[in-house]
Amino acid sequence: MQRLLDTINKNFSLQTDIDPTKHKKKDSEEKITKVPGRETHYRKLRAFIDNTVKSGVGDSLYICGPPGAGKSLTLTTLAKNLPKNKFKPIYINCMQFDQPAKIYTEIYRKLENLVSTKKGINESLELIESYYFFDFENEEKRLEYLKDNEKKKTTILILDEIDILFEKFSNILYRIFEWPTKHSSKLILFGIANELGLVQKSLPRFAKVGIDIEILHFKPYTEEEILKIFNHRIELVFKEYKLKDAEQEKQLFQPQTLELISKQLSLNGCDIRKAFDVIRRLVTLKFEKYIDKADLNDSLEESPTDVVQFEPDQYFFTMNLAQEILDEFFECKIVSNMKSLPIQAQIVLFSSFLPVLTYETLYKSYKNQCSIINFPLMEKADFGLSVDSIISNGLMKIENGNKITLLFSKEQLISAFKSSQIFDPLLEELK
Repeated sequence: MQRLLDTINKNFSLQTDIDPTKHKKKDSEEKITKVPGRETHYRKLRAFIDNTVKSGVGDSLYICGPPGAGKSLTLTTLAKNLPKNKFKPIYINCMQFDQPAKIYTEIYRKLENLVSTKKGINESLELIESYYFFDFENEEKRLEYLKDNEKKKTTILILDEIDILFEKFSNILYRIFEWPTKHSSKLILFGIANELGLVQKSLPRFAKVGIDIEILHFKPYTEEEILKIFNHRIELVFKEYKLKDAEQEKQLFQPQTLELISKQLSLNGCDIRKAFDVIRRLVTLKFEKYIDKADLNDSLEESPTDVVQFEPDQYFFTMNLAQEILDEFFECKIVSNMKSLPIQAQIVLFSSFLPVLTYETLYKSYKNQCSIINFPLMEKADFGLSVDSIISNGLMKIENGNKITLLFSKEQLISAFKSSQIFDPLLEELK
């Protein structure tokens, strides 16, 4: 069993080295061409690169979205799959430098394919702008250069975590984003940021010098996209750990277990990093429970050829085990958010367990709850603000314009207010 758990753990770990220039032998033998949940973004990025190459000039693109939304993974996966004889990918994480201006030195080093360089910041910048990205004195020299460098590779420069440059070091960012516009440039530049607002603030300054930069936005993963990623990773598990047959593979997770986890992650606005944390914690808990039940004399060693065998109707990861993990990850946050609400909003929570939940039915139930504990009513406008605060705390969401969906359970509500005397009558009604 240990080998199966280790295989799952490994395949639900984040890729730590996403630099497209670093290839392990195994990677080169079998290219990773799938980015589950981000297929549309992958195609858009590929089209942007293809169109830029056809145009014969450089170009740039902003990519933005919350952390863990697949921005870097999608782009670097694409960069790894570009023809090596036509493209030169360069990946730079802007957070890695104690001085942001050292970005110039790192770009120079990678352009020159150097293991290291003693060039300073200013010298590196001068060399970059003298030999790679510059304008020509006249049209004749431009045509001569383009003819001589017709087969020169297109540089794909990926600047990750550029948020750090926007405020205090924007001059560096603006200078680099000018490079694709130079006559000599065969540069396609991608800037990856988390904050859309910071990106949008920079656009007017670029527009003043005639640089028009598009934005490709990555939204948080949906429930369906998270489930697709889970299923893809499980496919990778089965490529490495061969169970007896397809029926045995179906017994790894109890039906609807991954759907439950995906839904809870999506409702809580979690990124894919948190999603993988949940699965790895599930693996740990499974092993802990196995150890608790094992005989002291049992050996945990297993042969590389040993394969787990499931009994009929037996599931390796059950719904109950998954619920235990989800409670561990999210219950404290939900209960804490409930307690932080104003008292009127807390009464709204008690009013929300209805067969059909809309603003109208919720307000009617709220009035009833106030009468039970003899508490003054809010006006409808203030009631709307209370509902908004509940939504912003991740306890409800609005669907289809009017329908309200709860993101908490009766048990969690009881847990939050079991020591609050004012709500005793309402707690009794819930039980």
